[in-house]
Amino acid sequence: MLKTHKTAITLIIVVVFWAAAVSLVSAQQAEQKQEMMRQQQMEQMQKMMQNMNRLTERAHKLTQTMNQRMEQMQEKQQEQTQEQTREQDRLMQRMGESMGVMAENMKKTMENAQEMMQNREMTRDREMKQDMERLQERMGDMVKGMENMLQLMERMTERLNEGVPER
Repeated sequence: MLKTHKTAITLIIVVVFWAAAVSLVSAQQAEQKQEMMRQQQMEQMQKMMQNMNRLTERAHKLTQTMNQRMEQMQEKQQEQTQEQTREQDRLMQRMGESMGVMAENMKKTMENAQEMMQNREMTRDREMKQDMERLQERMGDMVKGMENMLQLMERMTERLNEGVPER
């Protein structure tokens, strides 16, 4: 019996040591598993941080690209606006010059008509006199038309100058 008892005690001790060893191995395995999970989580976090860094850089580059594009667009629009303004000014100048030439020609034509009306030979004929009177009326209409055209051009020039300080 003592021997059975000793064997039982030895068996119990072995089982306790085995249970302790299994428990220790299980604890170590659980700790290793937790450590591996922590490392995996850390690696995942690092990957996410790297991805966020890349995304941040891309977003920054996109912002820079868009800023440059906006500046280029503004410069281009300003250049186009300036070019359009120069073209408008040039057209208005040419129109003004043409109006001046037309006014000079009309003035010479009127002077010639006036000389014709002062010529008694030409005004003796009743029909000629009537035609000269009609001519004078038409010239009066042309002067009024020229006056209206000049007023329109002046208004157009004022509109072009509105809101454009660099003119």
